[in-house]
Amino acid sequence: MYVTTFISNFNKARFLTPLLLNQTLVVEIRPYQESSHFIEFTSNGAKKLVSPPKKIDFTLEGDEQDISEVLLHNVSLKQLIAFGKISIKGTYRTFLRVEAIIKLC
Repeated sequence: MYVTTFISNFNKARFLTPLLLNQTLVVEIRPYQESSHFIEFTSNGAKKLVSPPKKIDFTLEGDEQDISEVLLHNVSLKQLIAFGKISIKGTYRTFLRVEAIIKLC
């Protein structure tokens, strides 16, 4: 539920497309008790992928409640990383891009 809400918020925010000009960003959202969700961000919008992609740029792993709070703007991503509730995998540059997308959606 929170993933589809986040994707629709991204697709409504057309001002975010300059963050992804000529680029594709694949994010894996991995809740502890569920299967992973894969989101592909492009300058044309975001979509949920049904099968795992070959290349994943950024992984967000944690409790489902914590991830939904981050994606729906209740808590910042940096706070939950500092508390050890969410772990991330990816470059710092990709982290900054994902954080900007989350905050601006």
